[in-house]
Amino acid sequence: MSELCAGGARIDITPSVGTSMGGYWERSGAAVGVAAPLYARAAAFQRGDQRCALVSLDLVAVGADSARRIRAHAQERIALPAAALMVCASHTHSGPLTLSYRGMGRLDADYLARLEQAAAAAVEEAFARVEPVQLRYARAPVHIGVNRRWEARTGIEHAHVIWCEGRNGASVTVFHYACHPVVLGAHNRHISGDFVGEAARRIEGQTGGTALFVNGACGDINPRKTNGTAEDVVELGEELAAIALETRSRAKPLAVGSIRSALHAVDLPLSEERPTRRLLIALSVKYALRKILSGSNSGLLNAARARLQWAVDAARERGEATQAFSIHGMALGQLVFLGCEGELFARYQLAAEEASSQCVLLCGLANGCIGYVPTADEYARGGYEIEEAYKVYPGTRCVAPESEALILRAVEQMLAGLGGD
Repeated sequence: MSELCAGGARIDITPSVGTSMGGYWERSGAAVGVAAPLYARAAAFQRGDQRCALVSLDLVAVGADSARRIRAHAQERIALPAAALMVCASHTHSGPLTLSYRGMGRLDADYLARLEQAAAAAVEEAFARVEPVQLRYARAPVHIGVNRRWEARTGIEHAHVIWCEGRNGASVTVFHYACHPVVLGAHNRHISGDFVGEAARRIEGQTGGTALFVNGACGDINPRKTNGTAEDVVELGEELAAIALETRSRAKPLAVGSIRSALHAVDLPLSEERPTRRLLIALSVKYALRKILSGSNSGLLNAARARLQWAVDAARERGEATQAFSIHGMALGQLVFLGCEGELFARYQLAAEEASSQCVLLCGLANGCIGYVPTADEYARGGYEIEEAYKVYPGTRCVAPESEALILRAVEQMLAGLGGD
C-alpha cells in the first residue's frame, strides 16, 4: 500500500505600493506601504497516483473566474485535475483589490495574472517537494473571535490543526479558524496579512515548514480587536500561532487510505429587491453632497459612489434569478476539506461539523466569493450583512433565505459521496 506524501511551498505575491486595496469601501486611498509580505502558500498531498492540493492566498478574496484560471494553470503545469485543487483566500482586509468590489478602486489585471501564475507555481513546487509523512490532527480552543451580530453569542471557539510530519519535522501545517482578519481597519493603508498572516509567519519560523491558514465560516465573526494597530496584529497573531503550535505534541495520527475529491455547483435563489426611481434619486443627491463636503479622496465619498453605482447596475440588470455557488470536497481518508464559495455565517460550519462522523474543515471563500451567505433566520434581523454588503460585490442582489436548505442538502450529499476510509 502506498504511503501518504505531502509537500509545501510559498511564493511572494506582495503587490507594489500604490495598488488599490480590498476590504473596505470607506478606505480613502491606495496602499502607501507594506507592513508585511503576502504569500501564495500551497500544500500538496499524494498517495500513489492519487493527488490533491490546497492553496491559501493572503488576499481578501478571488473571483470564481480567477480560481478557475489558477486551476487551469496548475493543470497545464502538472496535469492536476480541477477537482483536486482548492483555492482559498485568507480574507485579509489589508491586501490588494483582487475582486471587483464597488468603491475600492481599480482592479489591476496585470497583478491578478501574476498572482494566478504564482498560485499555480506554488502548487507545482509543493508537489516537487513531497515526502512521506504522518498526518496528525488536533482541535484546540480559541477565544479570538466574537459574533458581531449577536452580543450573546461567541465566535466559533475552536481551531483545527493538521500536521504533516516528515523525516525532518513538520513539512506542512494547515491551521483553520473562522474569523474576519480585520484587526486593521479602513484607516490602514499598509499591505498586511493581518493577524492570520502574522500567525502563519510565526508557525513557519518555529517549524521551518509551510504553514497555511484557511478561514472557516467567518461571515458573522470578527476578532475581539478591530480598528486596531500593528501591535494588536502581532498580539492576536502570536496568540493564534501559540495555540496551533501547542497542539503538535498531542495531535492524533490520522490514517489515509485514499484521496478523493469532487467539485459541484448549486444554484441559489436571489432576493427580488430592485432599486426604485426614488432610491436612485436619493443616492444621487447623497453622492453629490458627499462630493461637495468630503473632497475627492474621502472614504465617505467612495462609499457613496459605490452605493450609487450599485443602484445603477441593479436598475439595468436583467440577469438570472439564481447565483451559482461552488461546493468542493477533498478528502484525505476521514479528513475532509469542504470548500464553499462565500462568507458563510458560522452556524453553517457548526452544522457541517456536527452532522458528519468525518473530520470536516469547512473552508469559506473557496474557489471564489459570491458575498455573504446568512442562515435563513438571520434575514428578519437585517443589518449590514443582509442589507448592505451585497452592494459591494459584483452582483446586485443577495442570496435569498431559501439558500440555506439548498446548501445544507448539497453539503450532506458531498460528504456522503466522499465517505470512505
